[in-house]
Amino acid sequence: MQHTTHAPLASLALGSLLLLPGAGAANAATQDAERAAHGDLAATPQVTYEGRHGGVTVRQYQLGCLSQLTYLIASGGEALVVDPERDVDHYLRDADQMGAKIRYVALTHTNADFVAGHTELQSRVGAEILISAQSGSEFPHRGLVDGERLRMGQAEFEFLETPGHTLDSMTFLLRVPQGGADPQYAFTGDTLFIGSIGRPDLAQGSVSPAALAQRAFDSLRRLAGLDEGTIVLPAHGAGSLCGAHLSPDTTSTIGRERAENPFLRIQSRAQFVARDVSGLPPAPQYFAHNVALNRRGPPVVDWQERLPARLTPTALAQEIEAGAWVVDLRGAREYAALHVEGSVNVAVRGRLDTWTGSVVPFDASLVLVGSEEEVREAAFRFKRIGLDRVSGFVPGTVEGLRASGARLASAELVASAELARRMAAGMEPIVVDVRTAEEHAELSIGEYAHIDLNHWKDFSRVLDVEQPVLFLCNSAYRSSMAVGLAERQGFRHVASLDGGLDAWIAGGFPVFGTAEICAAPEPPGAPGDSRAPSGPTAGVSAAAAAESLGAGLPEAMEPAALAQGLADQPQSYVLFDLRPAAQFAEYHVPGATSVPPAELAAALARTDPRARVVVLDRDGTLAFAAAALANASLGREVRSVRVLSGGTLRYWREIEVQGGAAAATPLPAMARPPLGESLTPALSVPPTKPAAKKRSAGC
Repeated sequence: MQHTTHAPLASLALGSLLLLPGAGAANAATQDAERAAHGDLAATPQVTYEGRHGGVTVRQYQLGCLSQLTYLIASGGEALVVDPERDVDHYLRDADQMGAKIRYVALTHTNADFVAGHTELQSRVGAEILISAQSGSEFPHRGLVDGERLRMGQAEFEFLETPGHTLDSMTFLLRVPQGGADPQYAFTGDTLFIGSIGRPDLAQGSVSPAALAQRAFDSLRRLAGLDEGTIVLPAHGAGSLCGAHLSPDTTSTIGRERAENPFLRIQSRAQFVARDVSGLPPAPQYFAHNVALNRRGPPVVDWQERLPARLTPTALAQEIEAGAWVVDLRGAREYAALHVEGSVNVAVRGRLDTWTGSVVPFDASLVLVGSEEEVREAAFRFKRIGLDRVSGFVPGTVEGLRASGARLASAELVASAELARRMAAGMEPIVVDVRTAEEHAELSIGEYAHIDLNHWKDFSRVLDVEQPVLFLCNSAYRSSMAVGLAERQGFRHVASLDGGLDAWIAGGFPVFGTAEICAAPEPPGAPGDSRAPSGPTAGVSAAAAAESLGAGLPEAMEPAALAQGLADQPQSYVLFDLRPAAQFAEYHVPGATSVPPAELAAALARTDPRARVVVLDRDGTLAFAAAALANASLGREVRSVRVLSGGTLRYWREIEVQGGAAAATPLPAMARPPLGESLTPALSVPPTKPAAKKRSAGC
């Protein structure tokens, strides 16, 4: 492992740039907080866990784009939903399939990051709403107190007051027949996450974060005293801004959290409080509005997929004059080519909901730009966080934009090589990194400006609106947003780094920071390169490993060939993905299995010798050395092993995005079921609106 401490790029001649082709391995440490929410199915609820115990069914749903975990519990013809999202059709449908009627809606706290579906279910099926008596809720409900119990069929709930994230936070314990623990489940809401806890600064000024952290210390001690086999079912997973450093897993156990969760391992109250109130990411501005809306009782909305009105030039001008914000739903390239001046580009992928709510005033009317499909999906998803005021749309074609009568603009998308050339010549614009401070410190392209996108209003306060500015993030998702936000502040010359830091690293340009960078092994066709990876293949190239251990160099397999093979004979292929679990959960080639590099040899040994084994990593570098070493370790039992050329990054671009071959249908990325509970394919939820799409997998 090595730290990068390079000379400033501007001081180097272009031909002498220090290249790090292997720096892509560091991307696991520089992912956006929202990267785990960019898979095909992130915008639709997916079943990620189900447990059945003596007439009680517990089903977990994950909504990736909001990092939201919700639950349906059914027993004895009745059902209870925990922390439902605002669109509730899938709960109603599944309860009906289970032969149950939803009788209760239980909220672990007054949620801040989404509009809950409690009033929707109350209106549609007469469900009784259960929430802490401390919540101050203004809608009809039963106020819960500590120790209260509820019997529903064979399921017995006990409600515990566990303040800390908020004053009204509760944990719901569930006891079931034939359970392996007592209680079998703990629905911990935002009190206890997997690997972390809920942040203490979302109480909207009613109590200080330090005071809530004190309460959290006591609440977590109480939960830590539960049966070590109790299954922990939280309200959020990785990427949620209700906490920091959450695990990508969606279930855990009390025993595992006692052993691994850093907050449960701190014994000092003072140290706990200090850690709990430190390093919190900015909370999106819409959180405060969602708290108020959930406490008041969200209005019931029309979930029909009606297309908003197409605005005439006169109507569009009137909307903009009245303060409407134009949200452009297209990709960064289409936006850069031509867009409504001052419109904000939040592409319909990933965290469309969170980012729109973060940068657009909550009470603003919205005008959408995009295809009819994009506009329908965005209007649907905005309702999940209470952005209900969509006044119309403008087609996202060149013709549609020109016919809109709006003032139009273009922005430059600067390629990494071109920016490097300008830097080397000392002719670069003002470069502004809009990622979080943590991301910027971890890895950056140099000593340039940093303004977190959440603080976009500082652009005009810190920068000169007359000077050229180039924004960058990890993949151009946020930097493209920054372009429009800067235009609204009067900046005249704004650009974005094409492909962001991901493209910069892939191009082999220097990076700076505290992140540990693992240089990658040479790819085929690059003899004499001595760069080496870390871990099980440290210091050994693929070719050297194969030669010294007597195994052949793994063959490279083109993405199109793999996609065709998976479409024609999926049963013949075994795919091992070496990337970190978080990246695998975000996106993976259909049918792949996550295997740490150190465990590849054992996985190969267990594989049918007749199988067509393909080893994958991010960009096709580490996989060659790892596959050669693992295969050679089998001695005479070597397997026929191939490596995906260009890795999952190339497969995504050529197959998923460009549709370059008849690829197999992508499978939802699901967390491993805990405690041997099996998740059968029959439990996958049919897509509900909006329909899933193929989109870029990064931010």
